[in-house]
Parts: sequence; C-alpha cells; structure tokens
Amino acid sequence: MHTTKDLDSPSFEYQSDGDRVSRETVMPRITSTERVGVAMGTGAEGLGAGTFVLSCVTAFYEYLRETREEEFFEYPDYYTFQTASNPADYRMLDIYPDHKNVTVEPTAEQLLRAINDRAITTLLVPDVSPSSPDVDEITLQSAYRRIDHCYVYAPDGRPSNVDFTIRQPRQPANEWFETTVESVNGDSEVTVPSFGSDDDWIVQQFRQVSTKQGLERLPV
Repeated sequence: MHTTKDLDSPSFEYQSDGDRVSRETVMPRITSTERVGVAMGTGAEGLGAGTFVLSCVTAFYEYLRETREEEFFEYPDYYTFQTASNPADYRMLDIYPDHKNVTVEPTAEQLLRAINDRAITTLLVPDVSPSSPDVDEITLQSAYRRIDHCYVYAPDGRPSNVDFTIRQPRQPANEWFETTVESVNGDSEVTVPSFGSDDDWIVQQFRQVSTKQGLERLPV
C-alpha cells in the first residue's frame, strides 16, 4: 500500500493519437474485483507494463476509499507470471504478498493454466511474434470465457502499432523499478530501461488486442 502515499489519479496522463484523453478512454474500469496479470519471460521485462499496473493499483485504492466507510489494509489481486529461472519481486508495484509473483514452467499450457487459476480478467503480454499456443482446448476456453481485456506492452516501453501512452512522474516510480531489478538474483547486468527521454516523466506505450491475439503472444 506504499504507493497510496505518492500516487493519485492526477499522477497519470493518457494520450491517444497525440491527444490527451481520460483514463476510461483507454484503460479497463477498475473496482475491487478485477484481477490484472502481467506475463513475462525475464523477470524484469514486466517493468515495461509498470505504468499500466500502477495506474490500476491507484484506481483500486481510490475505489476502496470511495466505497469503504472504515480504514482498510489490503492489496489488489494483481499478479506477475514469470517463465524465467530468476524471477523478480514486484512488491514495489504493490503486487504483494510474494505468492502473487508466480514462477511458471515455460510452456503455453502451464502458463495459461496459472493465469486461469488466478482468474485473471485483464492480461498484459509482451510484444513478441505471434504463434498458435499449444494448449488444451479446455484450458483455452477457460481463458476466453473469463479474460475481458488484453494489452500488449514492450520491455522498453515501446511496442509496435501503439494505441495509447501512459505518462507518470519519474520519481518515485523509477526507484521502485530499480528495487524490482535488484530483486533478480544473480543477474547484475539487468538495468531499468530509460522509458522515454524526459528526465521528469516515465513514458510507456500499449496496444489493446483481442484475447485470441493476446494468447498468441504468451512468452514461452
């Protein structure tokens, strides 16, 4: 819940086709029940979806403030799905406790089962070349039935054929990204991408796709 001290809705700016737009124009509606999942290969590449996750986290906490009469201490049901042998800990993005950072065998069947088991409703996948996932039909239909939104991100924040951009102040988010990178055991070569050339803002881009197109980009 540490993000609640530093972020609120005005912390984020959304742009589409060069114009500033509202969050609701490009992002899914967030209440207390949505489940967001970020699939990734290497443990740190999910940082390319960092602004999206933090926007959802912020919307989650603002929803709780609007609908709860009493104080609360809880975290959204958001997850990372990592097929890397050295997983990263995304607690600084309020993906917590640590069981929500899920290490998965790098096969499409196992990855999609893990996503299904957590009842993910909004899925983010990396910008990789599409391929037909080798999964059981029952696994595939479970995903189609439940996933409402899919988005493509890129580890460097710049996927191809983007639909919208999210900007947020570089600090303290960049410090949270650095802590996430430092959690990747045994890989001192990993660094946080620049995510734009502005010294004051983190800039990341995204593309919305169908569930079928999203599942064709599972990082396995």
